[in-house]
Amino acid sequence: MAVDITDLKESNEFLNLLMDSIPSAVFLVDRSVRIQQFNQGFKKLFSKQEEEILNEFCGNAIGCAFTVDENGVCGHTSNCDKCELRDSIIMSFAEKAPSLKVKLTRDFYIGGQRLNKHFLFSSLYLTYHGQEMILIVVDDMTELETQRLSLVEKQERLDEDLKSAAEIQKSLLPATLPKLPGCEFAYRFIPSERVGGDIFNVFELDDERLVIYILDVSGHGVPAAMVTVSVSQMLSPTTGYFCNKENSNQSVCETELSSPKMVLKALDIHYPMERFNKYLTMSYVVLNHRESSLVSCNAGHPAPILLRSDGRVEYLEEGGSIVGLGGVIPYEDEIRLIEKGDKLIFYTDGVTEYSNSAGEFFGERRLKDLLGAMVNRTAEDTAEEIIRRIMEFGDSSPPGDDITLVVAHFS
Repeated sequence: MAVDITDLKESNEFLNLLMDSIPSAVFLVDRSVRIQQFNQGFKKLFSKQEEEILNEFCGNAIGCAFTVDENGVCGHTSNCDKCELRDSIIMSFAEKAPSLKVKLTRDFYIGGQRLNKHFLFSSLYLTYHGQEMILIVVDDMTELETQRLSLVEKQERLDEDLKSAAEIQKSLLPATLPKLPGCEFAYRFIPSERVGGDIFNVFELDDERLVIYILDVSGHGVPAAMVTVSVSQMLSPTTGYFCNKENSNQSVCETELSSPKMVLKALDIHYPMERFNKYLTMSYVVLNHRESSLVSCNAGHPAPILLRSDGRVEYLEEGGSIVGLGGVIPYEDEIRLIEKGDKLIFYTDGVTEYSNSAGEFFGERRLKDLLGAMVNRTAEDTAEEIIRRIMEFGDSSPPGDDITLVVAHFS
């Protein structure tokens, strides 16, 4: 039986004033799920006149697409047994308990148009003059939900891009390292979740010399990875830029181009910061394993460490500015002799800036102190132990930046 609407309004004049001031759509339904009262917010949201609402079944009054398409009555359409709104109303009557912030996503006919809407509604059981009713409050979340779904889609695309960038970065790492008499190499690479710009390589130039370089492109994600790819290709021994093949069996490098300072100068010219809005730090070493000597140049990168067989630590610091600044500090080479038992250790700042739960960095001091125990170890053992101690320091939490470590041992 319908409630006397006039009596309801007269008895609740102030309540009705409040209801009409609420921007949400508010309405009352009886046990037959017919609407017995509503506010202006309801009329505005569903674009209906009073005669289209009052004493109408809920689904018909709100323009549920199933009632319109099937020319049916709310409670008897193909979707009614799955309708979240109808289920909440029935449950609230049965349990006399509210349903709060229930999602309702469906097509509705509003103003003559079929629209997909995202609603959020709550239901509340109440009685008036012995009549049981359910108060429904509906908020239109369509715009917010559309924005959320758009952000989710963009994030999914970004995640895919980051996965691709990570795979590209991994593909740039050397598949194998050179095997030379009296010279052993090992490396460890732990990528960050954000995809950094670390890469390194070790390759032979000719029968006497090989190159070891390590670099870190500023920033993270796809832009850093793309610059890393470009630099890696430019530094490839097969490109002909630094090495010139005379025949298919032998690669002979032009001496002046294989000089570390000339390589860094060339990169500085080709990768100005304004080109990609990126810069890179780098250490580049040419090792002559027959003469037991090396030539190095450092471009703002953590200086490679020369760990002597007696435990002394030396840094290969000579060089110039970071790559991309237009040679504000000219690049200079330095020459060192290598002795039996020495180690050469390259790393990126992801090693020293790996932090623990207190926000404390592992730091250069800890790394230097740790190297004292590495004197008599192989390259493989040295790399493994350094990484183990670093991760132990930070409770194996995911690194915020790539961790790259390369060790060369001369025996």
